[in-house]
Amino acid sequence: MEAQRIRVKVIQALSAAERRQQPDPHDWLKEHAMADDKTKVGGQDRKRINVSEDYEVQDWSRTFGVSEADLRRAVAEVGDNADDVRDFLGKK
Repeated sequence: MEAQRIRVKVIQALSAAERRQQPDPHDWLKEHAMADDKTKVGGQDRKRINVSEDYEVQDWSRTFGVSEADLRRAVAEVGDNADDVRDFLGKK
């Protein structure tokens, strides 16, 4: 919200000529989707493990048949790519 107020002030401070050269202010004010936007599920989201979300840790732990602590260690070791974590856990 604060970022939007700052953008509005910046836009208001521009002269008419400067405003014409700027991107559409409405685009500046749009809310941008977060990386873990729960309304947008699909391909990319299914290939990543977000250890900041308890429900994801629980789900992936069940999927791989490991404890939550083991899953967190694997993600810390190889990153959040589900295929890399699966390979790492399979080698243990």
